[in-house]
Amino acid sequence: MKPWALLLLMLTLGTVACDDNPVGPTGISNVTWKLESIERVGSPAISIPNPDQYTLRLEDNGQASLRADCNTCNGHYSLEGSSISLSNLACTRAFCNLASFDGNYTAALESVRSVTESGNTLTITAPGLTLRFRS
Repeated sequence: MKPWALLLLMLTLGTVACDDNPVGPTGISNVTWKLESIERVGSPAISIPNPDQYTLRLEDNGQASLRADCNTCNGHYSLEGSSISLSNLACTRAFCNLASFDGNYTAALESVRSVTESGNTLTITAPGLTLRFRS
């Protein structure tokens, strides 16, 4: 093999190895997901009256951003197969109203363990809890 061909092969393989990003791209990233319902074990599902107020967006670079009613949050996420975790969520602390799910929503996201996607539906689960989103 000629030296330049070997060099080209090594550069190509190096580029492929460096492009292996564990958080993306996936079908769930770069999409704004809107929360449709919260389901707790042993309780009836709670339908979210205004899904636009409870969103989740996962970027290919591992950044997560969300809206929790009148608050916004940013943090990090990691995704490996169907396992997901969110961490370091930093949120604004405005008082939305007494009926708001903002605190419960952000706490639930910090405890998530798995994620599945089917079409325009995203399901994220935590111990005893399921969050269902639509794109």
